Parts: sequence; structure tokens; C-alpha cells
Amino acid sequence: METITNVEVLVNLAALRTAVAETVKRQYGAEREYAIALNAEFTFARFDIEASDKSETGKPVHAEKSELYKVLHAAKHSNPSTVWARIRKYAAEEAKLVGTHGFPMPAYDVDGNLITEGEQGESGGANNARSPMLRNIEDLVALYKFNGRQEALDPKIIKAQVHIGAALQALGLDLSNLPSKK
Repeated sequence: METITNVEVLVNLAALRTAVAETVKRQYGAEREYAIALNAEFTFARFDIEASDKSETGKPVHAEKSELYKVLHAAKHSNPSTVWARIRKYAAEEAKLVGTHGFPMPAYDVDGNLITEGEQGESGGANNARSPMLRNIEDLVALYKFNGRQEALDPKIIKAQVHIGAALQALGLDLSNLPSKK
């Protein structure tokens, strides 16, 4: 009979602990990306639609929610409503960050950095937890809006702005949801 040493248990626990952390990180990124995609799909504040909402506006939101619940149930998720709640929260945060879906345009400093309450500089902290998709969308949206608010831009920046818009469209955003002027 083979015995397992304490060192093997500790190594296995460390690997499993790391796997849990990586899964949580991937889940966070996937939920954020899904929330951003939903904001691009629905031009209204779909994150405000409650389960009891029977309006025409709510119907496509409920249909999408139902589709998400189907895949979560198939994956044996124990509580899909908590996932939906987080996605709603992330969608509202994103809309607030980029000034869409009824939220005012956020303030930026002279270098184009988002200014948040009590904070200067980077947009919202925890950049290391952002997925590449989320980081690209957030950073490009901020740059797109910053350039759109400027009075007189160098012709090179004007040319770059076209490419920034194309990059955002390639990432699935509808530029009509991103007002470029204050």
C-alpha cells in the first residue's frame, strides 16, 4: 500500500488552491465580458429590468436571462440567479464607467485618465483582474471619448480616432452608444 506524505498533500493543496483562484478570476472576466456584450446589445438600461417586469422592453432581457439559466443549469450551477445578479451589477458599473445607458459622461483629467470619487488616475483599480477583452474595451472607450471631447486635434490623432472606433466595433461595441462629445 502506498502512503502519501505531508509534502505531497501540501503540494496538492497548493495546486488546488491556485486552480480555485484561477477559476474565480476566469469567471469574473467572463461575467464582465458578458455584461459588456449585453450593454452593447441592449441600448437601454437592461440591468434595471426586474424579474417581475412584463413590459415589451423586458421581454428580450428575460429571454436572454432564460438562455443563460439554461446553460448554467446544464453546467449544474446551484444558483443561476446569483450569476445574473452579478452580471447586472457589472453591466451597470460598465455603463457608469463609459457614460452610457442613462449615466452621465464620466470626468477625465487632462491626460485622459478617468477621475473617480476620491481617486485620480487608473480607472477603478484592480486592473490585474481585468480580462484582456475588458481592458481593451475600457481603455479604448476612454481614449475614444477623450479624443471626441477635444476641440482641436492633430490630424494624426483624428486619423487614429477612426482606427480606435474600428477597433471598438471589432470588439462588438456600437459606437452610437458612445457619445464622443460632452
